[in-house]
Parts: sequence; C-alpha cells; structure tokens
Amino acid sequence: MYESKSSVTNYFNLREINDQLQSENQYLREKIYNQEIKLGKKFIKVDDTLYLRNYKFLKVQILNSQFKYVENKILLNKGTANGINDKMGVIGVKGVIGIVNKSTPHYSSVVPVINPHFVLSVVHESSSTWGDLKWIPNVNNYQTATISNIPNYTPVREGDLFVTTGSDGIFPKGIPIGEVKSFQKNIETQMMNVELYLSEDFSNTHTGFVIYNSVRDELFNYNATK
Repeated sequence: MYESKSSVTNYFNLREINDQLQSENQYLREKIYNQEIKLGKKFIKVDDTLYLRNYKFLKVQILNSQFKYVENKILLNKGTANGINDKMGVIGVKGVIGIVNKSTPHYSSVVPVINPHFVLSVVHESSSTWGDLKWIPNVNNYQTATISNIPNYTPVREGDLFVTTGSDGIFPKGIPIGEVKSFQKNIETQMMNVELYLSEDFSNTHTGFVIYNSVRDELFNYNATK
C-alpha cells in the first residue's frame, strides 16, 4: 500500500524530486565529504584514506514518513537483503533522518529524529561543545527538536549549526542536524536548552541514505569498556 502511495506521490512531484536528486549529488560531493565517490554493488563508497573510508552509503526510497504523531516512524523500501540491519543511521538530502530499528528482507523501519525514543549526542559546530538531542512531544513539532546539557557560557547564536559527533559510529562526524531557532539559559543548572530548526523536512522527504560503518562494532565495544 505504501509503495503504491509513494509511486503516485512521486508522479505528481517529479520536478521536486528532480530538485532533490540534484541536491543529493551536490550534498554528497560538497557538503559531506568532498571526496571521490565510487559506485559499488550495493553501497556508495567514499574513497578516503583515513576516517571516512569506514563508511558506505546505500540509497533508499522513503515509502512513508510519519510526522503528525508522537512516536513517528519512517518506512524504507530496502532491508536485510540489501545489507540493512538494526542500529544503522539514515540521512537525507539535507541532514539526519533517524536510526533503523527493524528490518525484514525488503523493508526497514526507522525511528526518526521526531520521535521521543530517538537519542543522539550532537555538537555545536562553531564551538565544538557537545549536547544531547531529543524530541519533546507537545514542545517540539515535526520541524524542531531540543538540545540539552549545553553550558551557559557556550557562544550559541540564532542560525548556528549543530552536527553529528561521529562518536557513536552510527553517523559520520559533521552531518547536519539543524540550526538554532532559540535558546534559554538556566541560572541554577548553568545549562541551556537550545531549540533547533531541523535540517530535514519530515513532511516532504523522499530519498535517504542508510549508513554502514565497517568498524562500528569495534567502536561500540570500546565505548562499553570505558
């Protein structure tokens, strides 16, 4: 049913989808890695000699993107037969979409940023200060999210970018999360809450990339023993 719906929707949005495809190419060439890209059998491999050589990207179609509920989910058109497994990150044309939580041979379910169960460490790009990304029902909508545990002294300004840290092995470092909409300092805790405009528009997303990290398990094991 979702595949049929997606096909009809795509037919009536061909110009917009073409624009997204062009943005994808620019995003992959310039924004993410600015490296030579090689096409593999399943994944796109980034040809880097150090950190980025661990990551590969599988292009997927988003069959359904919920954004009106509390526990929103996203459905992808590929699954374990294509190498997708739980805990793999998913990015879109403009930034982070979510994390895979369930896969069958031909489909995958994703917990998106706009779900209260989504948790991710993020970093303020200009100051390198870390914080915790979360989505709060009745506070955030499908366009916003909240970052907590940012020290009050951090020079946060409206329009500043928050990105992924790369520390979890799920996402490479530097993938956009969103830009600062507003922030509020707490004098007692000396921490601020930052509200973001999310980079991805969950009401209008058609294409994504599932991320495979060849050394993710090694990183997980290292973090677990710290």
